[in-house]
Amino acid sequence: MMKRFTERLERILTASSIAVTAAMTLGVIALVFSRYVFGITYIWAEESISVLFMATTYLGAALGVRTDEHIRIDAITDRLSPSGRRVLSVVQIIVVIALQLVLLKVCINWIDKVGDTPTPGLRIPKKCIYFLFPINLVLVTVFEATRLVELLRSKSWA
Repeated sequence: MMKRFTERLERILTASSIAVTAAMTLGVIALVFSRYVFGITYIWAEESISVLFMATTYLGAALGVRTDEHIRIDAITDRLSPSGRRVLSVVQIIVVIALQLVLLKVCINWIDKVGDTPTPGLRIPKKCIYFLFPINLVLVTVFEATRLVELLRSKSWA
């Protein structure tokens, strides 16, 4: 059940990432065209592209965690036995989840304090943009929790 949920979530996240990247690409093309052909620059459009870029970063980072493609240094784990690697993986996942939860608490408090300021171009509250970070934290937590459950349920510890 949990695996099916995270697979669906991954598909939605992948489709969202593609859509955001496409929108960002089209926006950049339109901005370059308007700037060099018509000599017009729209601050709100440039700000929109920056927000879309941030969204690709946060969504892509969560997808990287889901597919286990984030940066890792294997100098220690390569020297461990398979059961040692598994124990270390469990500890790493627990540390990552704990860090995500601490960051989520700090992040929500920070957004609550500074998020009402409007952006200069779009004139929307900055919290609309800042919420990309807690969304990323929740996604990473869900993906890591799924990995932890799968790891603990698997039969071979050797």
